[in-house]
Amino acid sequence: MDEFKDWHWQVKHSLKNVSSLGLVSTEDTLVTPYLLSLFQSKAILNQFIETNEKDEKGLKDPLYEKKFTKVKGLIHRYPDRALIVLTNKCFANCRFCFRKNNWDNYEGFSLKKAIEYLNSQTQVREVLISGGDPLTFEDKSLANIIEKIRSIKHIELIRIATRALSVLPYRISDSLIEALKPYKPIWFSIHINHPDEITDDFIEASGKIIDSGFPVVSQTVLLRGINDDAFILKELFCKLVSLRIKPYYLFGCDRAVGNERFRVKIEDALKIIGLLRNNISGLCMPFFALDVDDGGKIILEPNRIISKKDNIYTFKNFEGRQLYYEDAKY
Repeated sequence: MDEFKDWHWQVKHSLKNVSSLGLVSTEDTLVTPYLLSLFQSKAILNQFIETNEKDEKGLKDPLYEKKFTKVKGLIHRYPDRALIVLTNKCFANCRFCFRKNNWDNYEGFSLKKAIEYLNSQTQVREVLISGGDPLTFEDKSLANIIEKIRSIKHIELIRIATRALSVLPYRISDSLIEALKPYKPIWFSIHINHPDEITDDFIEASGKIIDSGFPVVSQTVLLRGINDDAFILKELFCKLVSLRIKPYYLFGCDRAVGNERFRVKIEDALKIIGLLRNNISGLCMPFFALDVDDGGKIILEPNRIISKKDNIYTFKNFEGRQLYYEDAKY
């Protein structure tokens, strides 16, 4: 059991071929033994194992990240923040990954050039370290990169984006926490899509992060046939908040190659958002967002404004009732 909970052991024994288990195996299949132990949940299994369905629709670069790549591995799209694609390696490969083209065509990351660029961009106050999964790096290597970013005077905040809590929670080791502590504030942005991913190991790992002074927010992808249900998402978001994790974004599935079967129509997604808004608090509610080609994130909400006449608005509340509101006049 001690060996099973060693993250290096997990990486060494990760499966790249699952055909012997009666599952469809592809060239890019990758699952950890921990993740495999959760495959009794179809909602988890279907995120990582290919189907026999052929799907070639979609874009290789659905977020147009190459257009906004300034130096090797650094994307600067929004004025006050930059994103580092530190690696193309993950602990497990999600079938709906919007960067799946990087699995074979990753152009690398230059720390030297990234630091030079960030030094020249004084409006950048936040750096998101993503990938792949940056936690695939050893503790000291990751800390060294963060140290160099933190040394830039105008960088106020660092975020680490990771899927580790869902696919390899043992990666959240005491040594990792100690290696990162000197560089606070660091926020963790975790990827989680279904309540079945919240195991005892997930809870222990998230508690270790938060108790050490690192805030945690979550990002979820809305996936057809997996979590496109208001009751499932309500359970997920409320459980996360009870663990002191703020649901931050619910993303529409990006138009990457092979993702068509996972995508939920906007009309259906907004119905789900409406049901969630009516049944959970704002603390549990993430933003619903789509990445629109080279236009960045668009936040969508069901329309609560029915009409406006002069300064009188007609609203629809969470019960579906029409209410009148007198706006300010000036």
